[in-house]
Amino acid sequence: MSTATKRPTRASPDSIDQRHRRRIHTVSFDPSEDEWIDALVTLLSDAGYPKAGRSEIVRVGMRGLQEALAGRTRSEILRFFVLRDAEWLLASFHGTLRLPFD
Repeated sequence: MSTATKRPTRASPDSIDQRHRRRIHTVSFDPSEDEWIDALVTLLSDAGYPKAGRSEIVRVGMRGLQEALAGRTRSEILRFFVLRDAEWLLASFHGTLRLPFD
């Protein structure tokens, strides 16, 4: 008769509650976007903001986008992005893209 106890089995990754698991995504930025984000990280770090980092900046941007698109139809969401691209293109011709604290 064995007195050894059975070791508990680990939960498989698929059975872990997906709502509490963070996922990593790779995002590519063009050089001007990259510099802009780095400048924001520096500004927040210099001010002592404890969450200063690229991930936090992207998360804040995602929350803002969720708020901006909430309640919109599919066609309104498409229009939002098309108009945003047009605004950025026009701004690039006029040289109005700059850091928010300049």
